[in-house]
Amino acid sequence: SPGEIITSIAQLGDLNAYNQRVFEAACDALERELSRLPEALRQKLESTLRRVKHTPSEDFQKALSQRSGGSDRRAACPMFWRGQCKWGPKCKLSHDDNSFESTIDSGTWKPPSMSGGKSVGFKQ
Repeated sequence: SPGEIITSIAQLGDLNAYNQRVFEAACDALERELSRLPEALRQKLESTLRRVKHTPSEDFQKALSQRSGGSDRRAACPMFWRGQCKWGPKCKLSHDDNSFESTIDSGTWKPPSMSGGKSVGFKQ
């Protein structure tokens, strides 16, 4: 299943056991399923490929970058954009580039310096 393939290559990436042929075979096997992948698995796959510096085919990259069901409508996670979100795929807020851009464009993004000064902790 796609979930097992992604978990397997993520574990290989965690072990720093990168093999180009294995990752190419995994990408070939996943290419037909990319449009149906849940967002959490898609993010896990993207981060694994980035971490091991694997460059899949152009078609695969294009299919991976297309989000199913439109864009993520959740608010952007400020902790993620500061590199401090500990929730990962379980985060209730969005880690999607488009979500961050739309939050900025709508004028609702407030950098930490404008959020009232005093830290109130991360409310999740």
